[in-house]
Amino acid sequence: MAGQTISLFRYLLLGVVNRRLAILIVILWVLSSLVAGFVSELAIINSENMSAALQADFLRYSLVLVVLLLVTSNVAEDYQSKQFERLLTMPISRWQYIIAQLLVILTIVTLLSLPVAGMLSWATSFDIALYWAAALWLELVLVALIGLLGILSLEKIPQAVVFSIAIYLLAKCSAIINQMLSESVKLSDGSASNRFAQWLFEGVLYVMPGTEAFAQNNVFFDPSLLSADLLPSQLLTVVIYAAFLVGVCLVDFYRKEFNL
Repeated sequence: MAGQTISLFRYLLLGVVNRRLAILIVILWVLSSLVAGFVSELAIINSENMSAALQADFLRYSLVLVVLLLVTSNVAEDYQSKQFERLLTMPISRWQYIIAQLLVILTIVTLLSLPVAGMLSWATSFDIALYWAAALWLELVLVALIGLLGILSLEKIPQAVVFSIAIYLLAKCSAIINQMLSESVKLSDGSASNRFAQWLFEGVLYVMPGTEAFAQNNVFFDPSLLSADLLPSQLLTVVIYAAFLVGVCLVDFYRKEFNL
């Protein structure tokens, strides 16, 4: 079974890793450098830190969109080409397809994250650049798994990307939403509708990864925040959510019916 899964992984990877991906990485590197250089010229104080933080965030959000498009388009192509039907006529289980997609995600995310450490090491210390690349790797894995769940459930690229970005932004803004909820409770009249809205948002945020699960760009301005337990805590959070998302993907994939 392991050999079949690895063969399927190699087959799926060929549809993603190509020359266009390498060109795209180079383009993002050039654009991020130009934007960072422009901001560095405009900044009056902390120009190096500001340019490094901006470059890191530019790469973060660009690569999040790239990963989502790669993952969703890869699975959507299997839907459109009836690849699932052909795979399921072979001695390959559905869980092997999910595991193969997970291996593809890990490979893609690694290929996208490795250059980030080299890019940022020119603008900041190697420790911060290494942390950011590792934390970005975890963040991209989490986003890619959300995208995998979205495309398996919705089967259409636009809907899956919108769903994934909405979940991602909700998780990123969880701290702001929590603060807004706490302030609204103080100002509200305590009506049933206000309490229901509060419970609803608190329940949604409870199952979402918090902002601590993502790369923290405040380390560019205060290196002392780069504590020894920062990355391990992010790793633990992402592992828990990754296991949950893979499990949901398996359940959703097994419930689907294909015309064999």
